[in-house]
Amino acid sequence: MNRSILRSTALTAALALAMVAPAYCAELVIVSGDAGTGLGLEDPTPKAPEGLNPGTSLGEQRTIAYQFAADLWGAVLQSDATIFVGASFQPLACTPTSGTLGSAGTTFVFSDFTPGVVPNTWYPSALSDALAGSDLNPGFIDINSRFNGDIGVNPNCLTGSDWYYGLDGNTPVGKINFLNVVLHEIGHGLGFQGFTGSTGAFFSGRQDIYSTFAYDNVLAKTFPQMTQAERNFSLRNTSQLVWNGAEVTQQASLVLDNRSVLVVQSPGVIAGSYEVGFAGFGAVPSAANFTGTVVAAIDAGGVSNADGCEPISNAAEVAGRFGLVNRGNCTFVIKAANLQAAGAAGMLLANNAAGAPAMGGADPAITIPSLSVSLADGALIRANLPAQVTFAVDPTLYQGADGNGRVRLYAPNPYESGSSFSHYDTSLVPNALMEPANTATLRGNINIDLTPALFTDIGWTLNPGDARIGNCTTNVDVVGDGGLIPGANVQAWSNLCLRENPGSKGGYQSCMEGYKEYALADGILIGNQGGKVMSCAAKIRK
Repeated sequence: MNRSILRSTALTAALALAMVAPAYCAELVIVSGDAGTGLGLEDPTPKAPEGLNPGTSLGEQRTIAYQFAADLWGAVLQSDATIFVGASFQPLACTPTSGTLGSAGTTFVFSDFTPGVVPNTWYPSALSDALAGSDLNPGFIDINSRFNGDIGVNPNCLTGSDWYYGLDGNTPVGKINFLNVVLHEIGHGLGFQGFTGSTGAFFSGRQDIYSTFAYDNVLAKTFPQMTQAERNFSLRNTSQLVWNGAEVTQQASLVLDNRSVLVVQSPGVIAGSYEVGFAGFGAVPSAANFTGTVVAAIDAGGVSNADGCEPISNAAEVAGRFGLVNRGNCTFVIKAANLQAAGAAGMLLANNAAGAPAMGGADPAITIPSLSVSLADGALIRANLPAQVTFAVDPTLYQGADGNGRVRLYAPNPYESGSSFSHYDTSLVPNALMEPANTATLRGNINIDLTPALFTDIGWTLNPGDARIGNCTTNVDVVGDGGLIPGANVQAWSNLCLRENPGSKGGYQSCMEGYKEYALADGILIGNQGGKVMSCAAKIRK
């Protein structure tokens, strides 16, 4: 067996409230890096309960949400070895408009540790332990995670934003769902992480299990088949680097929308379908609201008169049409607002790099639809204006997948340390949990989309069948096709109700009754599942 250290932390301060997981579940135990500090997970600042999180202090709410995420992953995955997860709050890189929400990864990697694994291939610590059936590195954590403690505290960090510690998936506008971010970061540590470096070099000269599934459509090779120079190219080959695993490809059609395209009808020299990206603001594009004439929007100057960052000077030409602007120099929302003020029917944004980007931002005042196209496509359209266009959906393709249904990996150019490669691409629609940027549409409490499929590809075993409370089967699927996790949600709530009501069977029953009513109203449970969950809950003895 070979072992290598990526990041190690001694196992010293596991939280005392970890539950005993059912025999078929993985058990994730939090190891607090904030122990004894009065900060982070132990911050005593009073805080009113929110979003079904019953904590009454900042530290309590953080701990409850973190443990809830750990319990969700534990319900989904199988492992006989306990998975120890380091957690702390620290000041991370942040400005008033952007910031790092969290970071995480495996602490150790192993190769050739048990029969049946891919030879000469690194596996992350938690997956290695699960496949080996025992802890290969006792006394150390398997995953280390950090979260930005400046959010909501430092006014110069994501100004106006704060963490939302609710467990219900209903994130208020302007807040960041902490549960989603924890699920995302733990996901990296569990194996959604490649160790191929930015130069294309394999870690310590050896491929890793994640990288073996990376495939480049231009080179027509997997990473193990490439030279280092070819991998260096592929890591920056936007929209062409895909996941070549059978389970993710099979599940993609259940998760992803059919691919949306911009159909250019004239001039004939550029007629055809162009891949598009969407915005997090404004009207949802459709054939009804994105059909008409595209013209160049010219603004009052600044760095460029084609970026839409200043008021539009040719408003008479743009009014009632779709204004083409270049990416850069200001936010997407500012561009859309300037076009809307000029009377434009919508915005078409030309990227400054390969790929059609997702356009982040939020402003309820923006009502026009927006689409983006790649740098090359934008330049081609700009050179042939005016153009007649319409929005369409291709029923044979999927948004965020290639023509063969293989899901794209994030491969921007230039390379982005900490984001490139170890995420799904931002072109996926709906947004995925393991994209590089958090989005308000995620509901990780009940849906972790294509992440379980990728874990299956790299060697994890998912929990089959129904959720259990104790030894009682609830008739609720733990994890279903497409990444829905209603049964995992049931088990996480049962654990929470047990922790919040130590020694009180009545308190536990009342807590679970409240959960049942919420879950039925939210569609997590359907039909007689609520009654079956309560029947199982009644059998719990404190």
